[in-house]
Amino acid sequence: MAIPAKWVRLLSIALLGACIAGTWPLRTAPNPQNQEVPEIKSEETTPTFTVRAQRNEVLVRVVVLDKDGKAFGGLTKDDFRLSDNGKPQSLTVFRVETVAAAPAAAPSSPSATAKPPAPSEAAPALTLPQRYVAFYFDDLVVAFEDMYRTRAAAEKYLNSSLQPADRAGIFTSSGLGILDFTDDRAKLHETLANLRPRPRTIRAENDCPPLTPYESYLIDEQHDSIMLNIAAWEYIGCACGGDPRHCADAQNQAQQAARMAWQNDQVQSRQCLHVLENLVRRLGALPGQRSILWLSQGFLALDLQSDLDQLIDRALREHVVISALDARGLWVDIPGGDASEGNVLPFNASGGPGGGTDPSMLARQAMYRRAGKEMNDDVMSCVSHDTGGVFVHNTNDYDGGFRRAGALPEITYLLAFSPQNLKYDGKFHKLKVELVNAKGLSVQARNGYFAPNREVRPEERAKQEIDDAVFTREEYLELPVEVHTQFFKVSDKEVRLSVVSRIDAHALRFRREGDRNRLNLKLVCVAFDRDGNLVDGTQRNVDLQLQDATLAHLLTTGLNLRGQLKVSAGTYALRVVVYEVDSARMTALNRTVEIPY
Repeated sequence: MAIPAKWVRLLSIALLGACIAGTWPLRTAPNPQNQEVPEIKSEETTPTFTVRAQRNEVLVRVVVLDKDGKAFGGLTKDDFRLSDNGKPQSLTVFRVETVAAAPAAAPSSPSATAKPPAPSEAAPALTLPQRYVAFYFDDLVVAFEDMYRTRAAAEKYLNSSLQPADRAGIFTSSGLGILDFTDDRAKLHETLANLRPRPRTIRAENDCPPLTPYESYLIDEQHDSIMLNIAAWEYIGCACGGDPRHCADAQNQAQQAARMAWQNDQVQSRQCLHVLENLVRRLGALPGQRSILWLSQGFLALDLQSDLDQLIDRALREHVVISALDARGLWVDIPGGDASEGNVLPFNASGGPGGGTDPSMLARQAMYRRAGKEMNDDVMSCVSHDTGGVFVHNTNDYDGGFRRAGALPEITYLLAFSPQNLKYDGKFHKLKVELVNAKGLSVQARNGYFAPNREVRPEERAKQEIDDAVFTREEYLELPVEVHTQFFKVSDKEVRLSVVSRIDAHALRFRREGDRNRLNLKLVCVAFDRDGNLVDGTQRNVDLQLQDATLAHLLTTGLNLRGQLKVSAGTYALRVVVYEVDSARMTALNRTVEIPY
C-alpha cells in the first residue's frame, strides 16, 4: 500500500535532526513533486589545517618605535598611510595587538542528554598555554664555537625568562636533535646540551681554492672576472705551490669549484628556509602568542627571494613573530681576512709567482668577503623586520641578545588591504608604510610582497577563514549556537567525544531556489591537549535543500549538527566553529571537557 505524501513529509521532518547529527543514514523519502532532490546532504571529513590558501589580501605587521626604541601605542587607523607600488591603499583590517594573555576558555554548558555519561564539567576550565617559543638552531651553517655560545645563552634564557605556563621547543635546520613543545625543563636542557653543527656538506680543511659562498656566487652567477682571477691564483697557491707553470687550467679548476660550492650552498640555504616555514606551520596549529628565536650565522638568499616572501607571508597569516640572533657575535673586519677562510694570493705586483702578495688583489678580496658577511645578515634582518620581530647582531652579549630577541614588542599594529585590479603574475610589489605625523617615531614593516600566481576560489577563502577561527582563542558570536558534549568509552584507551551544536534556525539565512530553501553550513570541532597540541578534529559539511514544511518545523525545533572526536581520558580545550557559507558568518566557541580515567 502506498504511503500518503503527507505522512512521508512528516517522517522526513522527524528524521531531519538525526540525519544532520550523523546518527541515521542520509536518505530522504521521495517527494511526489521533485523525487530527485534530497532535502539533506551531510558529509563528515577530517579537516586539514596545515596548508593555508593564498588570498587577495596583503597583511602588514607594523611596529612603531619611539626615540628610545620602545614600542609606541595609542595610534589609530587614520594615523597610517600605506601604498602599494606608489598607489595609496584603503585598509580593510586594522588591529592593535598586545602581548597581554588571552582570556581563559569559557566553561562548558551542561549536557542536554542524560542517557550517555557526560564529561565532567565541575572541574575548572582548562587554560591553554598562552605563549609558545621555538628555538630554531640553524645547525647546517653555524660553526661549533658559535653553537656553543648560543647554546649556553639559550640555557640561561630558559632559566630566567620563560614562565612556568610557557611552552618551548628545540628545532634545527638539519631536522636532527629536536624536541617538540613542552614544559619539561629537564628535557629542554638535555636537548640543548646535545646540539652540534650538522652541515650537509663537510668543508675540507684544505679546500682549494677556499671560497666563501658570496665569492662562489660572484664567479658562478655573476661571471665576475676579477673574482675568478683571484680564485685562480688561490688555486695556484694551494694546488701548485704558487707556480703557475704547473697549473695550466687554474681558471677552469676555480670555476668548477665555485659552481659546486654555490650549488651546495643553495641546497643548504633552501633547506634552512623550508624547515623554518614548516616550523611556522607547526606554530600555526597552536593557540596564544607564538614566536621563533632563530639562531644562525646567516646565509645568502640572493636566488631565493620568492621562498623568502612565502615564508614571511605565512608567518604573518599564522601570527608568528620571528626574531633572529646572529650567532657569530661581534664581527671584526680583519685586514687581510680571517685566517680560517684562507688568504693565499701567491703573486707579486707584476703578476709572477712569489715575491709577495699584490695589495690591490688583497684589498679587492677583503672587500668581497666583507660584502659577503654583510649579505649573510640580510635574510635574518628581512625576516625579523617583516614579521614584527627583532634582529640582534654584531654583539657578543648573547645573554642580552636572547632577552631582546625573546621579548615580543608590547604593541604591534596589523594592517591589511585588498589590492585593486591585482594581476596574478607573481611579480614583486613594493610597500611603504608611513605615519601621518611621525613626531620622532620610526616605523618597522615589510617592504613588499609577491603577487599570487592565480586567483583564489571562494571555497579556498572559506577554508582560510575557518582555519583562522580554529587556531585563535577569540570567540565570535554571529550565529546563536549552544554546544553540548557527551562521551562514550570504546575501550580503556579510546573515547568517542560527541559534540552537538544546536543552532537557532531563525537566525540562518536561507536562499530560495525554486520550491526549496537552500543553506550550506560547516561545523568544525577540534580538541587540544594541555600543551595546546591538536589531538583530533572533525568537520561536517551540510547542504540543506528544505521544503517549506520542513523549514517550518526546523524553525520550531532548531538545527542540530554533530561532530565526533577520538580522544582518551583527560582534560581538553574544545574549539567549535559553525560557519554559514553564503554569508561568511560564523560562531566560534571555547569549551573545556574533562573525561575521567
